[in-house]
Amino acid sequence: MKFLRKKLSSTYLRERIVWTAIIFFVLFFGTVLVSYFFLPEGLLKNKNPLQSWGTSDNTLILALQIFFYNLLSVLIISLASLFANKKTDESNYLSVGYMVFFTLITINSIVLGTWSFSVESEAVPLFERIICTFDPIHRAGLWEMAGQLLITCAAAHIAVIRSCGKDTVKRKFKEIQLTKPEKAALVIGIAFVLIGAVVESFAIHTLG
Repeated sequence: MKFLRKKLSSTYLRERIVWTAIIFFVLFFGTVLVSYFFLPEGLLKNKNPLQSWGTSDNTLILALQIFFYNLLSVLIISLASLFANKKTDESNYLSVGYMVFFTLITINSIVLGTWSFSVESEAVPLFERIICTFDPIHRAGLWEMAGQLLITCAAAHIAVIRSCGKDTVKRKFKEIQLTKPEKAALVIGIAFVLIGAVVESFAIHTLG
């Protein structure tokens, strides 16, 4: 765990992205397997009250609806990233944004494993569920999660409230400065979320 904390809090963006991606794949597909075999189908279906909104018949408008809905997760990650902590023997603070990101990933994996999608469709076998995840033309999940991953890593060092044991250090918002690579990762991450919204809107209208 100490090793992973060090990698996720690294000063090098590339290192943060690589190790976050590794954890993401292990966590996501591991949870898919567990939820598929041990949890009831449809467990999380219609459990999110925020999904109870009317969808537009216009593909472009629907894409924007989905995009702004998905920005809620980006907002939560960003707010959580304003907090960070470290142990006394660690050199860098670990962003709380990672906890939010991995929690969202876990929920997504349970949705896939239990086939709890809000759009009605016939459940498919486990292998097909996993393979479909890597279909960026018809499936939005990987776009959205990759976008969240990049945003989480880009914002890993923006914390204004940092705690180490009982000691807490606060800094001003104006002290937050993203590097050029972090800014690029942030923009690309948001673009991925937008692409995911477009893909999902087409998929919804195709199924409809």
